[in-house]
Amino acid sequence: MSKKNQLAMQSNANVDMNPMLDIVFILLIFFIVTASFSKESVLDISKQNQAARSLTPALTPQFSIDDKNQIYLNGRKIDVDTIAINVAKVAAKGEITSIGLKAHALSEHNTLVQVLDAIKSQTSAPVSLASL
Repeated sequence: MSKKNQLAMQSNANVDMNPMLDIVFILLIFFIVTASFSKESVLDISKQNQAARSLTPALTPQFSIDDKNQIYLNGRKIDVDTIAINVAKVAAKGEITSIGLKAHALSEHNTLVQVLDAIKSQTSAPVSLASL
């Protein structure tokens, strides 16, 4: 071969890069699809609300009606007209979970109904009834 032919062959020797670019893109797609992404951790807000609720004390006031229709709240005598105010005062100190009401067998039904109405006007806590 002559030097002229050798120079012509060397100048025509080009490398085709298209197959190499195809392989690079296929590998890139493969690594993107198989990569595992870490999920961000989320703060659970509801647990904080439960902790805040536990700071308020749970209260269970006890009402009693004796045989002379006198009303007592936790052993202290009160009037029928001040029941709602006293329940509101107790509710201000903490959460009322339930209310106990004991009525004497000789007390009047009207007094019991008035006490229940006054309690229910201030709170939706369940009232348990018992007799003395």
